[in-house]
Amino acid sequence: MKSYKWMTFLLLIALMLGACAGAAPTEDTTGAPDEPAGPFRVAVVMPSAINDLAFSQSMYDALLTVQERMGGEEKMEIVFSESMFVVDDAAAAIRDYASQGFDLVIAHGSQYGSSLQEIAPDFPETAFAWGTTLDTFEDQGITNVFAYEAASDQGGFVNGVLAATLSESGVIGVVGPIETGDAKLYVDGFVAGAQSVNPDIDVNVNWIGSFSDVALSAEAANTHISAGADVLTGTAQMVVGAVGVAEEAGALWFGTQADQSSLAPDIVVANQVYRWEVVLEDVIELVQSGTYGAKSYRINLANGGEEIVFNPGFDLPEDVKTLAEDTIAGIIDGSIVVGGSAAEAQTLPSFEETFRVAVVMPSAINDLAFSQSMYDALVTIQERMGGEEKMEIVFSESMFVVDDAAAAIRDYAASGYDLVIAHGSQYGSSLQEIAPDFPETSFAWGTTVDTFTDQGITNVFAYEAASDEGGYVNGVMAATLSESGVIGVVGPIETGDAKLYVDGFVAGVSSVDPRIDVNVNWIGSFSDVALAAEAANTHLSAGADVLTGTAQMVVGAIGAAEENGALWFGTQSDQSSLAPDIVVANQVYRWEVVLEEILTLISEGKYGGQAFVIDLANGGEEVAFNPGFDLPADVQALAEETIQGIIDGSITIDLGG
Repeated sequence: MKSYKWMTFLLLIALMLGACAGAAPTEDTTGAPDEPAGPFRVAVVMPSAINDLAFSQSMYDALLTVQERMGGEEKMEIVFSESMFVVDDAAAAIRDYASQGFDLVIAHGSQYGSSLQEIAPDFPETAFAWGTTLDTFEDQGITNVFAYEAASDQGGFVNGVLAATLSESGVIGVVGPIETGDAKLYVDGFVAGAQSVNPDIDVNVNWIGSFSDVALSAEAANTHISAGADVLTGTAQMVVGAVGVAEEAGALWFGTQADQSSLAPDIVVANQVYRWEVVLEDVIELVQSGTYGAKSYRINLANGGEEIVFNPGFDLPEDVKTLAEDTIAGIIDGSIVVGGSAAEAQTLPSFEETFRVAVVMPSAINDLAFSQSMYDALVTIQERMGGEEKMEIVFSESMFVVDDAAAAIRDYAASGYDLVIAHGSQYGSSLQEIAPDFPETSFAWGTTVDTFTDQGITNVFAYEAASDEGGYVNGVMAATLSESGVIGVVGPIETGDAKLYVDGFVAGVSSVDPRIDVNVNWIGSFSDVALAAEAANTHLSAGADVLTGTAQMVVGAIGAAEENGALWFGTQSDQSSLAPDIVVANQVYRWEVVLEEILTLISEGKYGGQAFVIDLANGGEEVAFNPGFDLPADVQALAEETIQGIIDGSITIDLGG
């Protein structure tokens, strides 16, 4: 019996050894990729807590969802640093995670952008992601940064529709943090949605200047309640204070970023919830295949990155819920278009065939100035129309030679494009010759208000910018921030929107302190970057601690300002990414306000004969504050008061002074 047991034991050992031998590494003949050596490692740095029921939680919840889909902690590791509102602390954490070999490091906050620009190049095989923004820094040669943002105006619009329908007092209060990014988009969309239901409704917006001050949020909410508001909304992690006030007062609440129903189940009606997993899953797949960045994402209602979540504990009338669902469907199918920065909802016309647009411009589509302002607007309109199937865009860039531009304009018209845009005042004489040869093609040009109708031409639109308005606002801030009392202006050629901007800027400075020296240098060129840098250095040598300028050549001036630690104010496009530490604010052109009108007229059979002016009041111009610059709250408040004064007419810009 003992002998039998011993033989059985030896047999088992032999079988085990055989099994071990069979498990030894062998050459892979199947062609299948090797399994990763360990889990996919993700680190995230966020400005508030992972349970803030707002911005940070939206990302953390998405990471947990993706982790579960990938197979749990064995397949995906998640670590995080929360409440990292101090940028220097966040930067240290980002660098530390990268040095530890994490596959993906997420900087979940627009304030972390300048840090990523410095850190990412040091870790070329680490993928980084940040938001909310679309800037991947690819134009700076950085290839390992992804970017993401939220079309939060869409959910804001839906919430606004619901809010206006449910409000009995006709007064609604909005508690905003800082007027930037997805917070501004949400608020603008909310206001537009409410006004689409009732144009006379009072929607009072209070920007408290903080993402995290719960007490200030509560104070703002109490102010709204005292003013008669029976519905409130707000965005960012500080809104827990406002929700508490709303609950005490019995006012309704609409949330965004995360589901806030659990905070006050009796008064929260609905929430726009961010589903960042739509972004994360694609990013992880790209990283695993060896692509570390250079792609941006925008979540919205159509791609499932945003979702309207109704609070099951709130008894929402069925007809109101149906209205909300119809609004969601309309935004997704394009029959309802949310007007973004202009805070308007517009329905763009539909065309039987793809609407074809060609644009000729004097500089590059990424010049962060005049040409980019038009190209970005066209891309925005294309997205609102339903993508490339609905609207085709072609362009000729860097066409500063007028004869070359004229040849391109004529070629596009001959090719049957519906709208040909000559984006430069130097192209006017060419249009006068070309447009009559193509009477059923629409042309547009700027900046000017001359449509040539006095010459019998009926198929040319014109557009210009009241750039003195944003210039004035920038001038007010510049004078307030200058310590030396000397400010420098780098101008191209003394004409058009460039002259208007400079004159407005000088007027804004003088309105604060007439004693400040504002030295203006017109360099005689829109494109000479070296000459712009030389002019900027001249200003700096004369003691200027603040600079501004306009046109595409200003990249040279911005570089000089950055080297010397001088502040910069931009115009035409958002120039914050060029020098995040010194750019304070930018007047940004939103030509989509013009393009929407032009497309509507063309759909009605009108090919030209109308001129348009963009300004602060119609949303065609916007003063965009750089979120990476620590602008004192009192200076931002002064700027916002100035903007409002220009819009309501209480401030008149004296260009002669």
